[in-house]
Amino acid sequence: MKDKTPEYRPITMTRLLPTFLTSFWKTILCTVVIIILSFLPGSSFEKVRFFDFSFQDLFVHFVMYAVFTALIILELSRKPYRLMNSKFWWLFPLLLTAVLGLITESVQRLWIAGRDGNVVDFFFNMCGSALVIVLYRIFYFPYHKQKTN
Repeated sequence: MKDKTPEYRPITMTRLLPTFLTSFWKTILCTVVIIILSFLPGSSFEKVRFFDFSFQDLFVHFVMYAVFTALIILELSRKPYRLMNSKFWWLFPLLLTAVLGLITESVQRLWIAGRDGNVVDFFFNMCGSALVIVLYRIFYFPYHKQKTN
């Protein structure tokens, strides 16, 4: 008679990577778009004007990182991750935003011609992220907590 206990299979990169890629594909795609846009030379943006107002660059930073944070929260809340049930769940998307923002601003300052990474851009990155976190906390988080309990 065959033993019916399930076979133990350790988690390996060949099993973990496809799961990660399928679970967080939107966040990964958004990260790639942010990196591409951030690493283009400054001359690429001289003729591009989406809106005709001052501080358009800061608005774009705010929106890009707000979308990035929203995708992180959306993809984390769809899966039964313990992180979303913790008291400090908001630190994870905020830290990812900070790391991505610091990397892109540093690379712009050091190596991208015609681009200058600066603190104001980073500040607007973080403001976009913080706004999404606050809105999620106010409007959606109470319902999410009820579903998971």
